[in-house]
Amino acid sequence: MDVTTHPEPKIAFTLGRSPAVRVAAQRALMARDCLLGDYPLWEDWRRQARAIKTEALARLDEYLEELEAAVTAWGGRVLRARDAPEANRLILQVAREHGVQEVVKAKSMTTEEIGLNAALAAAGIWTLETDLGEFIVQLAGHPPAHLTAPALHLNRYQIAEIFAEHLGLRGSAEPESLARVATAYINPHFFEAQMGITGVNCAAPDGTLVLLENESNLRFTATLPKVHLALMGLEKIIPRLTDAEVILRLLPASATGQRLTALVHFIRGLKSQPRGQQAFYLVILDNGRRRLAADPDMAEALYCLRCGACLNICPIFQVGAAHLYGRVYPGAIGILLAPYLAPTGDICDLCTQCGACQEICPVGLRLTEKIRTLRRHSPRFRQLRLCSAAAGLVLSRPWWYRGLEPAWRALAGPVARHGGLPGFASLAPINFHRQLQARQVAGFGREYRHSPPPASREAGFSTFSGDKAADHDQREEVSPAAQLATRLQEAAASLQQVRGPAALARHLAAAPPPLGLEDHPWLRPVATELGKMGVRHWLVRDDWAPEIGTAVTVALGAIPETGSVLVDSGRGPASVLPFRAKKHVLLVPRDRADLSLSQALALVQNRGPGLVSWLTGPSRTADIEKVLVLGAQGPMSLETILYQEED
Repeated sequence: MDVTTHPEPKIAFTLGRSPAVRVAAQRALMARDCLLGDYPLWEDWRRQARAIKTEALARLDEYLEELEAAVTAWGGRVLRARDAPEANRLILQVAREHGVQEVVKAKSMTTEEIGLNAALAAAGIWTLETDLGEFIVQLAGHPPAHLTAPALHLNRYQIAEIFAEHLGLRGSAEPESLARVATAYINPHFFEAQMGITGVNCAAPDGTLVLLENESNLRFTATLPKVHLALMGLEKIIPRLTDAEVILRLLPASATGQRLTALVHFIRGLKSQPRGQQAFYLVILDNGRRRLAADPDMAEALYCLRCGACLNICPIFQVGAAHLYGRVYPGAIGILLAPYLAPTGDICDLCTQCGACQEICPVGLRLTEKIRTLRRHSPRFRQLRLCSAAAGLVLSRPWWYRGLEPAWRALAGPVARHGGLPGFASLAPINFHRQLQARQVAGFGREYRHSPPPASREAGFSTFSGDKAADHDQREEVSPAAQLATRLQEAAASLQQVRGPAALARHLAAAPPPLGLEDHPWLRPVATELGKMGVRHWLVRDDWAPEIGTAVTVALGAIPETGSVLVDSGRGPASVLPFRAKKHVLLVPRDRADLSLSQALALVQNRGPGLVSWLTGPSRTADIEKVLVLGAQGPMSLETILYQEED
């Protein structure tokens, strides 16, 4: 089966006839709204993120130069691309240089923007999307329907038919079963491909790249092939790695309603492989971004985090998803980007001006205002602008309106009877002014005043009021261990406390065999104890272990606020071992089990070269009807152990 190209879709989808998009969008909004109840500082974080993006854009060239120097210093190569053709040419040049015949890709809207899959196919390079949603739409021949949920428009039965048609596999249409079918097909290609291609969520001038995901396919894509190429738009730069703290709070919550995605990866140096260092390339793309940055009225569109929240809440997007817009970037943010990012276009008519996108945007983009700015210059709106200007003159002068109303109403009836113009038949029998006069004569509404609605949580956004410090004081204080246990449970993980190798060996004896233990001073005596008990196990040293039942590794620390565990997995077999197991057991030092987000970022910054990952529960996907499936392309379960050696 060739999945390199987009064949004519055998499964039809019709805009506006399926509730799948609307239902999925509402589920995402509900998850976000539930989470924001725990975030009284949300508005403060939004302001901080906006300030960070403003600073990054003001010093764009300086920060990009620093990033290029830092990545080059740690052994990577940085390539600059002015536009999509140049980006594709540079990527193909890298592929030819390394003899690449097969590529695996993680989800990246920037690669969609430049049409990378088609360019690779034209060069005879077999390319496989490894994100479940992207894999589904690649098979179907559809463009992605959403920034974060590419197969949002397809239901489980359509996906089952797609798998039967293209993979020759018929089975259950349950989301979990479909996810397992896709994983079984995708997994071997990570080990066969010569190049892995990913995007970048943000990059710091010190050379640290930050990548977020849920399925762990990005982890494989960035680690296993001999070449890793990351493509980023130049607007993904942030002034400092510490600025990632607020981005990590806002982006997952807005995109999927999570405190943190299941995996957050920090790349700062070449990753080791059994046969030597992996080659790394960073491609920084312009493709109209500098022209956008130079426009003072529209430059803030580059602040966008690509969370997709403005899509979920948009009534027009809910009608037909991204396919309605005919562009890679849909919704309100897509309207702003369309005149600048090649191929340029004008889609500013696809907006109701309801303002919901502006309310929900995690960086406070003035989306509604900016869309109005575009409409003032859009040729599509010349006649409408004339009508609006005339209507504005009339409505701003009440005596004009009242004088013209009788003629308007006299005309409305005949026009409506002849199938006339929209809106004529919907006129009220009596206008609002006369209704108000009638109520006042009857003694009602004399003291009418317009007042703002009370603070409330509407669909998809929240309003917080009250003294934040007082609210904090009223909350019950909990220990870091208790908070870590709670957050791990929310993420479908667990927490245990164990002391000494003998106790740990007894605990591990009940785990799914065979056991693969990282070669670590803590685990060597545990391996001895397991040997005495006759439990099948081995210490993983230089060889990369085959699939195992349980992987046991030692973590760097844990973040109670998010339930995340830090793993330094950039060297040797430990970089793959946990992700090939059914269960992953992580030992966390007790003295590092209460890290804040800022402390965890400092720890990442001070580590040596390689890859540090934050794990928040087992890998997961919700790409099929927004139904959660755990163990998407990684362990089915994750257990954290607060471990202390015996005195």
